[in-house]
Order: sequence, then C-alpha cells, then structure tokens
Amino acid sequence: MGTVLEDVTSDTVDAAHIRRRVEDWEERVNELFAAIGEWLPDGWEARRGHAVVMHEPLMRKFGLDAKRMPTLELRDRAGHVARLEPHALWIIGENGRIDLKHDGRYYYLMDTADNFEQPSWEVSRAERRCDREAVTRDWLRRILQ
Repeated sequence: MGTVLEDVTSDTVDAAHIRRRVEDWEERVNELFAAIGEWLPDGWEARRGHAVVMHEPLMRKFGLDAKRMPTLELRDRAGHVARLEPHALWIIGENGRIDLKHDGRYYYLMDTADNFEQPSWEVSRAERRCDREAVTRDWLRRILQ
C-alpha cells in the first residue's frame, strides 16, 4: 500500500497492515520530536507532554486497541509554550498530521511521503494550508522567535 487513499479503499488491507501503519506513525512522530528537540534555539527546552489517545476508524474497524501517542511541549525561560500533538494518521493526501499551537497561531505539520517511505515533513499555517514549506531548523527557530 502506497498511500492513505489506498489504505481506506483497498479490499486487501488487514489488521496486520493497520497495526504496522500505527507503529510506523508512532516511530515517525518520535523521530520528528527528537529532531525538533535538537533544533531548539537557546533558552528553549523540549519535554514530553501528556499523551493523546489515537483510535481512528480503521483501527476500530480491524479491532485494534486505542494507542497512546506522544506529544511534545517546547518552553522558553519567558514562559512561552509551543505544543505539538499528533492529530491523525489517515488524512487523504498526507501520511499523517501533527498540530502545533504557539502564541495563538496554529500550524499543520504533514508527512507527504508515501506509506512506509522516508518521511517528508511539510508545514503550513492552519489558515493557509496550501502555502507550505519544509519542516526545518530554520523554520522552527523563525516561528519560536
């Protein structure tokens, strides 16, 4: 299976495939969070936040249990906070989305890679979804400043 659309429309998808997708999603989220922790500007720190529960329709359809997914909180010495939270794995046209909230602004971080491929993270402001750029150290530092 190469895309989310194929996952949700194929007759050959089974519980094992959905379980692999959930495991892959958790791994990609953890890898992105680790990279973001390394990219922080001086004065910022990253720490794990409260987990969120993932139990999407395909998981329920195939009898998979809900999964607790990590979140990440970024804090600076002045008390500013940015929170990253996995939103959903099965998003048509994407390979998962993480929401970021910082100073009243919302961003969508989307993996544009095919299923089980090397992640390709892009980001947009929530109100300008088509205006995307790569998720990079420079992008992160720019929005946290």
